[in-house]
Amino acid sequence: MNMTVARALIDLLLSLELSDEESVSLEAATAFVEDASATLSALSRLEREELTSIIRQMENEATMEERREVLRSLPEDIGLLD
Repeated sequence: MNMTVARALIDLLLSLELSDEESVSLEAATAFVEDASATLSALSRLEREELTSIIRQMENEATMEERREVLRSLPEDIGLLD
């Protein structure tokens, strides 16, 4: 898995989750996350594990608790966990 692309996707999803409704409407943010989840459902088990590992690494690197909380729940929220 391309680490740079994975991190860019995760950062985008994180930004959507942490944005306020003045920046991104709730409906738009939800649609973006659902679209990403649908696309990611095509990943193999190994690829889902790799992406989850990258998310966990980013969670450990995060300095803001709010970011860590979103990253902690992200694998489940986007359907990476069985």
